[in-house]
Amino acid sequence: MSNWFNPDDRVVLRKIPLATVVAAAGSTVCNLGVYYGALRYGRMTIGPVETVVASVIGAVLAGLVYWLLARYTEHAVRWFTVIATIVIGVYGVGPVAAAYEPYMEGAELFTVTTVLATELMHIVSGVWVLWAMLRLAREVR
Repeated sequence: MSNWFNPDDRVVLRKIPLATVVAAAGSTVCNLGVYYGALRYGRMTIGPVETVVASVIGAVLAGLVYWLLARYTEHAVRWFTVIATIVIGVYGVGPVAAAYEPYMEGAELFTVTTVLATELMHIVSGVWVLWAMLRLAREVR
C-alpha cells in the first residue's frame, strides 16, 4: 500500500495537465452543487457562470504554480502543499469582505447565504486541487 502523501515524492510534469483538468472538473461540479444547494436557503448574489469560471481559474492557476514549483524547486510537493493551504486560508477573507464592499465594480454585496456558500466553495476547490495534484501528478517512491 502506497503512502498517499510524501512531501519528498517527485512530481511528474507531464501529469500536471491531467491533474489540472480533474481538479477543475471536480471543483466545478461540486461547487455548482453547493451553489444550487445554497439557493434553497437564500438568495445568492453571484451566478452559476461566476462559480464555474472561478472554479476553473483556481485549478488552472494551481496547476501552473505546481508546474513552476516542480520545474524550478526541490521539494515541490511540500512547497505546493504549504502554498495551497495558505491560499485557501487567505481566500476565506474574500467572501466576508464582499459582504461589506462589492468584490468588483457594479457587483452586489454578498448575502449571508452567498458568504457561507462561497466559503464552502473555496474549501471544496482547495480539496480538489490538493487531491488531484498530490495524487495524480507525482511519482510515488
